[in-house]
Amino acid sequence: MRICYASRVEKLSLKQGGVAVKKIIVLVALVAFAAGLTLVCSDMAIAAAKKDNKPEVAAAPAAPAQAPEGKVVCKFKDKDQVTEFEQLYVAKQATFGRMSVLQAYFSLEQNNLQEIDKQMESKFKFKMDPSKMYDLDREGMQIKEVGDIPKQPAQQE
Repeated sequence: MRICYASRVEKLSLKQGGVAVKKIIVLVALVAFAAGLTLVCSDMAIAAAKKDNKPEVAAAPAAPAQAPEGKVVCKFKDKDQVTEFEQLYVAKQATFGRMSVLQAYFSLEQNNLQEIDKQMESKFKFKMDPSKMYDLDREGMQIKEVGDIPKQPAQQE
């Protein structure tokens, strides 16, 4: 039976019980946070688009204390450009939210791998090389290194 390092990790992580449940709860909370962030950003974009379509009120409310003005880094030719930019900006912010969730999940899985490696080393005095493929022979009660994991070609843009 040939196994890869990743499939073995999934099988081991399911056996850890309470720790895995806690990690799943944290992951679900992070996903809910990112979904809420995306919803808020899209609601703000919709509200801004509706605001652009309404006629201006004759009497403007008194302006609160002036905040310090920042440096102008980009000017737009018309409202269509502002709207288009706003859509891209909101999409970028939503992407940042999703990336933070993915980064948290990635960190969680890295910690899981470290814990599994510690258990393998302490219980079996064996350290798996993540760049190698292994073959588990259950009948022979041994594990063999069968080669390197194939390298993926670099992506060209």
